[in-house]
Amino acid sequence: MRGMRSAHRRLAGGLGAFVLALAASPGRPALAWDSATTHRGLTEVAVSASQLHAVLVRQLGRALGGYEPLLLDAGALAPNLARSLETRLACLDPADGARPSPDGTAAAFAWVEAGAILEKTPPERGRHHFFEPGKRVGLDDGPGLSSDVHVARLTLDDGATVRDLATGQAFALAGMPALDWVWSPRNELGLAAFFDNWERAASAGQARERETALVRALLALGGSLAVLEDMGQPAFVRNDFRGEFLRGDAGSELERFVADRYGAVAVPAPLAPVVRPDVDSFFVAADGKGLAQLTQARFFSPGTLPRDFRFDPREAPAEVVQAANQTLKFPAPALPTLALGQPGRTRYLEQDGMRVLAYERNGNQVHFFLDRAVYADCARAWLPTVGSYAVGLVDHLLRVRVTIRVEQGQAAVSASGIRGALATGATLHVLAEDAAGARKEIGQASLATDTPVLFGVPPGARKLAAYVRGRDAGGIFVAAGETMVP
Repeated sequence: MRGMRSAHRRLAGGLGAFVLALAASPGRPALAWDSATTHRGLTEVAVSASQLHAVLVRQLGRALGGYEPLLLDAGALAPNLARSLETRLACLDPADGARPSPDGTAAAFAWVEAGAILEKTPPERGRHHFFEPGKRVGLDDGPGLSSDVHVARLTLDDGATVRDLATGQAFALAGMPALDWVWSPRNELGLAAFFDNWERAASAGQARERETALVRALLALGGSLAVLEDMGQPAFVRNDFRGEFLRGDAGSELERFVADRYGAVAVPAPLAPVVRPDVDSFFVAADGKGLAQLTQARFFSPGTLPRDFRFDPREAPAEVVQAANQTLKFPAPALPTLALGQPGRTRYLEQDGMRVLAYERNGNQVHFFLDRAVYADCARAWLPTVGSYAVGLVDHLLRVRVTIRVEQGQAAVSASGIRGALATGATLHVLAEDAAGARKEIGQASLATDTPVLFGVPPGARKLAAYVRGRDAGGIFVAAGETMVP
């Protein structure tokens, strides 16, 4: 209360009192799938079904793979980043299983799950998870409820200061498109961080630096998966912040329903991994099979329903349906027909075996809404699809493998899994590790995908490692591998 009274003194007049009254209301809107339950569950089943475990074992020499304990050493990080990560990780619930131990250790899979949760910590990061695939734009609620009062409410709810509000650092109803955010160098849990740290997990000189880099890569993998997973939530691909999150203090009804029904441990298993040509096409693509496109075309969100209307029973049914469809914000899903003969009965629009819209006729009034039956069908049928895209993204990012074979004092290093021809030159770097665990580069060569590149093994080398970064038909890739010297 002392902090709120201080904020009150710094605000001007009646606006300050009104902001404080709003900030005192219980709860705050959640952004996207619930982090500690749905995101954690989706990410857990995705990485378990992916190639991550095999890559950790066979490529990076982590014998327990996804269950390998890994240490995040704050001393190996820049001070600001170390403080930020420590603070945010400390906010995780120990019961969730994704919070590291007091010494900073957690299993590899748990670090990925932690990254998915941290992607919504603090919650306003979720404003960068909106993506309207037709226009390739992010959250933009300029015409709606975006007043200074609302921004101030969210600012104080999130524990920020009035200075943040005055300087524009508070959460506003606009954000970077999700696809731009996942690639942004500003996003410490995005793909740029994943690639940089996956490379550093092989190339850093000291073992503690390599292990910390691997943890950071896994955190970034989880953060990237969380952004993709939100492309399976209709509001995020239909630019519907107000309708989904601002109708009350409890946030999204769909997300509460899914969190309550499935928690983190009962999220449905993913379907077969989705294979896409590149990272962007997991979100949006010319073939219409990006997850954002599929979700937008199949589901309504609370703010993009057909408008309620009054009708004349003497009107032709086709004219009634046409008039209702003209109120839609997006062309799909659309109403093929309406059964209006019996008032007072809830009916459903079904698509692909899922109830996607509820409606009732009361007298001559037709009311459209979403209910628990719609949410149940959406969750049951769509969460496995969302999971299959998440699995596919993990496998896509890990598609290239580095193999090192040591015989008679020579190392033969090769790469496999490259899609098509290399779009740009890629340099293969080889490092030797001594008995103390220190690594030093011993050579590099242009990557040849058809024949191994040979390197001499220096005396005293205990282990060899190699990494390569390049671009193929599937986009950017980073691959690393290591092996013991016989």
